[in-house]
Amino acid sequence: MTVVGKSVIRQDVYNYVTGKIAYLDDLNMRTLYAGFVRSPYPHALIKSIDVSDALKTPGIVAVFTGREINKVIKEPIKIMPTYPPLPWKIAKWIFAENEVKYVGEPVALVVGFDKYSVRDAIDRVNVDYEQLDYVIDIREAKKDKVLVHKELSTNIAFGMTFKSGNPEESFKKAERTAEVRLFHDRLSPSPMEPRGIISTYSNGYLTVYMTTQSAHMMKYEFSRIFGIPSSKVRVIAPAVGGGFGSKLTLTIEDIATIASSIILNNTVKWVATRSEELLVQARKFDFNGTIAFNKDGTLLGVKGTVDFDLGAYVTYAEPVVPLLTISAFPNGYRIKDIEILVNAIYTNTPPIHVFRGAGKPEGVMLMEKIMNVIADELKMDEAEVRLKNLVSSSEMPYTNPFGTVYDTGDYKGHLLEGVKKLEYYTWKKWAEEQKREGRKVGVGLAFYVELTALERWEYVETRLTETGDVLVLIGSSPHGQGTETGIAQLVADELQIDISKVRVIWGDTDVVKAGVGTFASRTLTVTGSAAIIASKSLLEKIRNIAAKLLKVDPIEVEYSNGVFQSRNDPNKRITWDEIAKNAVLQFGDISANAQVDAIPTAPYGVHMMVVEVDDFGKVNVIHAMGYDDIGKVINPALAEAQIHGGFVQALGEAVYERIVMTENGQISTTFADYYIPTTVESPNRIASLFAEKPHLSNYPSGTKGVGEAGIVGGIMAYLRAIENATGKKIDKIPISPEDLIR
Repeated sequence: MTVVGKSVIRQDVYNYVTGKIAYLDDLNMRTLYAGFVRSPYPHALIKSIDVSDALKTPGIVAVFTGREINKVIKEPIKIMPTYPPLPWKIAKWIFAENEVKYVGEPVALVVGFDKYSVRDAIDRVNVDYEQLDYVIDIREAKKDKVLVHKELSTNIAFGMTFKSGNPEESFKKAERTAEVRLFHDRLSPSPMEPRGIISTYSNGYLTVYMTTQSAHMMKYEFSRIFGIPSSKVRVIAPAVGGGFGSKLTLTIEDIATIASSIILNNTVKWVATRSEELLVQARKFDFNGTIAFNKDGTLLGVKGTVDFDLGAYVTYAEPVVPLLTISAFPNGYRIKDIEILVNAIYTNTPPIHVFRGAGKPEGVMLMEKIMNVIADELKMDEAEVRLKNLVSSSEMPYTNPFGTVYDTGDYKGHLLEGVKKLEYYTWKKWAEEQKREGRKVGVGLAFYVELTALERWEYVETRLTETGDVLVLIGSSPHGQGTETGIAQLVADELQIDISKVRVIWGDTDVVKAGVGTFASRTLTVTGSAAIIASKSLLEKIRNIAAKLLKVDPIEVEYSNGVFQSRNDPNKRITWDEIAKNAVLQFGDISANAQVDAIPTAPYGVHMMVVEVDDFGKVNVIHAMGYDDIGKVINPALAEAQIHGGFVQALGEAVYERIVMTENGQISTTFADYYIPTTVESPNRIASLFAEKPHLSNYPSGTKGVGEAGIVGGIMAYLRAIENATGKKIDKIPISPEDLIR
């Protein structure tokens, strides 16, 4: 009956593949529709807004400006409440009333009976602007000549030096030094389903349907922002078509839509267009550094600066990115002497949000770039350089220089096993042979350690029904990963019942008592562990009920595969379904709950890419391979799907996906030329292998998380493969064809 460890088909697969799933925009509700008038300028005063022509448009109910919307907002958008108290300078973020700070910032909200009338009316709102000086580039913004927020007196929202060991001494002792640079341009998470929200306000009660990764966190934010008691706020996350961090956030559009429903005492819906979805951007940073190392490949010290672009406002989860970048920066290596200045900088551009990995890919990218520079400088093999610097198994658990604890693992052993399983040297030999024939092919390798299972805790309730089915209420909010199937597997095994009898429920704050959310590869690990503990408690309750029904001492009762029986009298037996049928009506609620604290754990792995670059600079991925230790693998098919998806998304980030911004802050990218990889561009072959003897986490589930692994290690594996194919040293992401043929 054991299902953990097996590739069980997703419980929700039928509805998805047949198109019967209902996303937010599919919900059949009677609503008004909202749309936004947006600034065409990166920085300007709003001198006046004339809505009279818009109000004459047939089907229009109201047009609201910041003057009306901000009266409803009691508190501005803030950052997640659990971040450590670091010296951030955060500008007040409410609906633009007197000044706009980026192209695309909303200045008015139009509400009508249908979205087509709203679209017409948007074009009839006349806004008189007075353009102001602006700053787009973070290098210029650091100079503070033009301020995004005058009241802060600086564009540096956060500036802190993270130092460990004695970098000065390591640079004196080093046999070699080298410069390292890496510039990463903006991208957009671009989930299948754009952001959307339906807000209903009536008699003091607020109900919000939202494409969110955390219904409970949104509930408390809406309560705070609008001054409505949380007991009168309900947030529901319907089926969510992907998140990648972009839906672990609050935007001013969300808040304005809710405000309009409160003003109108009605239901208002807003769903982003694809162009509007491109306003959610992520992952813009510059790194300039110097490294110290010896001729044997040992990395001794690193000095550098990382500048993060924030855009015009600090978004809900973005402050975690600089911190996680630093936490992840040492990767799995023994480096001790580090000094990194981290700046987070305001610019007159759309606000930056978190994206899959949220800081961990950034940190790993930087350290893997450093490893590649050492390999190039010393003409050493990439795997040998990494092996020279990796933490050994005898040092585990290992605390890196910035306090990140790597709980369990064998990095050197995994790398050695990985290069064998992925046939690294065979592929390198093949690439050399092909190069002699004139082909531009290359092999890239990357090693990663990441930190998962972050943020507070997670809650689960298990409940027996009269039919013998078990409801599992989880505080996490899966958004397409199939995580609910993995949790159902854990519960089914713990209760020794068929998985078809387990139903997982999430995403409704009136149904599930508490929760944090789905992000940071945490759900199967933290929520799954809570589900195991709650299931154990539920089984114990049912065992006691069985004893009462059998009229024996609970100590006598044995349980196996749906049957309870007396150890002393095997004729005294009762099935799971018989207990359920009698006990729910006789004894009332039969449920148990558990809450598990989120203690970070560290999956790791080695990724390898084989690419060919043609004469026009187009990259063809011949092979994408990963060998990962993610702890216990609950469902191999689900885990492989996460690696596969991560590899495709990493390819997009490394080669194709870039938000192009003009000198005057205009976004010139549309979804027609924002190149998300299709099946044509995706790797010709993807292989995902998992450690045969995994190093388990300390959670009851034994898992470590896999949701971000493919992108954390994959990006630099692609970059290195392209460098090896072309012979060019690349220091910017994404790589364009022009970079490769210039």
